[in-house]
Amino acid sequence: MGPVVSNVAEQLDSVDFYYVDVDQAPDLVKQFGVQSIPTMVLLKDGQEANRSVGFIPEEQVEEFARS
Repeated sequence: MGPVVSNVAEQLDSVDFYYVDVDQAPDLVKQFGVQSIPTMVLLKDGQEANRSVGFIPEEQVEEFARS
């Protein structure tokens, strides 16, 4: 997923992307209820607006980020 998300991140200036190492941030894993990797969580105004679990292609990552 890393290269796919990186490509989308380069194209979208209006969205900030962050990677979290689940082994280094167990509190975030618990806070967001991450049970599977990869998981993407879209936050708007500090609240979860959307979630995607599992690999998705670049086009869908872009759609997800714009949702």
